[in-house]
Amino acid sequence: MFEMKQLATTLMQYKSFKERQECLSESLDHLSFEYPDIYTILYREIKRRELESNDPNKITKWLRNPTQTSYIKLHQSLMMVKNNNMMAKEELMYNLKSMLNQTIENGDNFEVAVKICHLIGKSANLKIFQENLKHLISKVNKLKNAQYYIKKETLTENIWKNNYKNPQIDPFQRFSFQSAQQHSHVWKNVLQPTNIKSAHVQPHFSMECYGYDHLEMIANVNSVTALSNPPTLINLTIINQEMDGAVAKWLHYLKLHKYQWFFNCLSYFEIVSIDEDNIDSFIVKVNTNFITKGAQKKICISTKALRDRSQKLNDLLLTLDLEVTPNELCEIMTYMRDILHYPIPNKNCVVDDQLQQDIVLVMKKLLNQLLEKLSMTHYLVAQSLVGTSINKYLESALLIIGNQTFTKQQIETTLMFAETLKYSVHRIPRNFN
Repeated sequence: MFEMKQLATTLMQYKSFKERQECLSESLDHLSFEYPDIYTILYREIKRRELESNDPNKITKWLRNPTQTSYIKLHQSLMMVKNNNMMAKEELMYNLKSMLNQTIENGDNFEVAVKICHLIGKSANLKIFQENLKHLISKVNKLKNAQYYIKKETLTENIWKNNYKNPQIDPFQRFSFQSAQQHSHVWKNVLQPTNIKSAHVQPHFSMECYGYDHLEMIANVNSVTALSNPPTLINLTIINQEMDGAVAKWLHYLKLHKYQWFFNCLSYFEIVSIDEDNIDSFIVKVNTNFITKGAQKKICISTKALRDRSQKLNDLLLTLDLEVTPNELCEIMTYMRDILHYPIPNKNCVVDDQLQQDIVLVMKKLLNQLLEKLSMTHYLVAQSLVGTSINKYLESALLIIGNQTFTKQQIETTLMFAETLKYSVHRIPRNFN
């Protein structure tokens, strides 16, 4: 134990990752040459731990009777779990929720919980844990800060300073409260669009997507205060539509986040309509900075995927009614996982949730296809086409569950789909390492 601490202390003295890696490499070379038996034992032990960290059954066994050691193993599993092993991640997620809730309620294993939250926060591989457990992680961090504050407040040097202070003047004395008459606006007529005619071939966008330039408003206002004009087509943006967060996540996924400034100046409908013919005019409209030709091409490809999404989902609904091969199923799951990273318009952009309904229906039909493939599978391997499809399905389910544009019923339905799939997988001999 002392030698391991000494090695860790030595490595931490180096400031850069490269220096630490070189030092560790030299130490391992020395160990392998001078003590080959010990080196072999060390290698096998690390390999064994990696395999166990990716085995959902082992994870469940550790935490059946939780102890301090169990949670240390949980911390270790988070570092070693493979990015594509969704079954292991699901098991870890379930146990983490239970552990963090116990910590918040009873203060159990507080130090380990803090370390786990810190690990999740800094590891890109654990982003999915951060997104799904962020409310619990936030509570643990608040408890950590509260404990630090209590310790600081109870120091002898702070007792007098914090508890014996000069009397203060009532902060409310300098305010005088006066009642003011409230005026309410009385509208006689409802807003009537004069230039937009519905057509079944057009997407059902709400008025916010087009602006209010062409609305005739006839009203009597019982107030002397002039109303500020609502956003028009010229200045309506995804920020007004509360879509900037969803677009930001999408841009990070596409690695185009450096161009967030460009998208923030456009409305959702304008973003969807971007193509190679009009992107220059949108850039001129924004009139800020510069977008490379390569980035412009990538933006146009991505916005085309947005435009084609509804039709693609409708095509998938028809395709999935027929028999599909494992290879085709894997391709469809790849598309679903990808397209669910794209922004889904909220109620400020569209008048219904048809897109969300189509997505959930596709997920239902994909589940049926996966269950059919599983019924013909005698041994499931993660790297197989069916295993890969299962992992991507569970990833897609998590993306839906974490998306606020889906209704509670749609989220619960998706959860049921995921649980059904996991139950079927657990009944089959498998190797998800």
